Amino acid sequence: MEIIKFLQSFSHPFMDYLFQAITMLGEETIYVGAIVILYWCFNKRTAVRFAFIQIFSMVINGAIKDTVRAPRPIGTEGIFSLRVETATGYSFPSGHTQGTATFWVTLMKVCKKSWLYILGPIVIFLVALSRLYLGVHWPKDVAAGIILGIICVFIADKIMDLTYKKDNHRYMLILVVPALLGLILFPSKDYVKAVATVTGLYIGYVLENKYIAFKTKSPISKQALKIIVGFLGLAVLKLSVKYLLPDNNFEAFTDYFLLGVWIIAGAPYLFVKLGLSESEVSKKTKSNIGS
Repeated sequence: MEIIKFLQSFSHPFMDYLFQAITMLGEETIYVGAIVILYWCFNKRTAVRFAFIQIFSMVINGAIKDTVRAPRPIGTEGIFSLRVETATGYSFPSGHTQGTATFWVTLMKVCKKSWLYILGPIVIFLVALSRLYLGVHWPKDVAAGIILGIICVFIADKIMDLTYKKDNHRYMLILVVPALLGLILFPSKDYVKAVATVTGLYIGYVLENKYIAFKTKSPISKQALKIIVGFLGLAVLKLSVKYLLPDNNFEAFTDYFLLGVWIIAGAPYLFVKLGLSESEVSKKTKSNIGS
C-alpha cells in the first residue's frame, strides 16, 4: 500500500494520462492486432507461435486468479483508481503485466535483436508501474505477472517447437486439453475467454493447414485489403454474437472461439476466395500424390 501511495503522491493530470496511455500497451487489443497482421500478411508460423504462447499465458493467469481470488486495491482508503474498466476479475497476478512480459519476452526470443533486449524490459517495467500508479494492482501482482509471463514463454515455446519439428498439430493439445478441463474449476469470464480463444486457434490452425494453406505474400494493395476485410469480419462476428446471445459465459466462449477460428482460418479462406492471397493446397495435394 505504501508503494502505491508513494507513486500516487506524484499525481498530476499529465501523469494520469501518461500512465493510462502506458497501461494500454498491456491490453489485448495491441497484441491481438500485432499478431493478426503478422499472421495475415507476413509470417504464419511465427504468428501462430506468438498467438499460442500469448493465450497459454492468459489461460494460466486466469486459472491462478480464480484460485487465489485476491481483491484489488480499488476502493481501498487512501488509494485512487483510474481506468478501472480494464481491471476485470481478481487482482493476483496482473494480467496486463503478464501479457506484456509474455509478448516482449517472446519477441526477444524470436527476433534476437540487441535493441529489443533494451526496449522489452523497459516496456514491461513501465506497464507494471502503470498498474500500480493507476491503483488497480498491488506490487506482488505485477511481480508475479512478470515472473509467470517469462515462465509461460519458455513452456509454450517448447511445445510449439515440437509442433513444428514433428509437423504434428496434436502437440498443441498439450496446451488446449488441460485448458478446456479447467473450465470445470475456473468459471471467471476472463478464463473462459482465454480458453475459447486457444480452442478456436487450434481448430482454425488444423483447418487452415489442411484445407486453405494461404500464402501471406501479396502486393501492398492486397495486403491492405486483407487487413480491412479481416478486421471487418471480426467486428461483424463480435457484434452478431453480442446481439444474438445474452451476456454470460456461453456468450463469451462463443465470441472468442469464433474470433480464434476467424483469425486463423475464416479470414484466410475469404482472402483466397477474393483473390487477395494464393493457396498452396493444390501443391500439397500434388506432393502427397507423388509421394
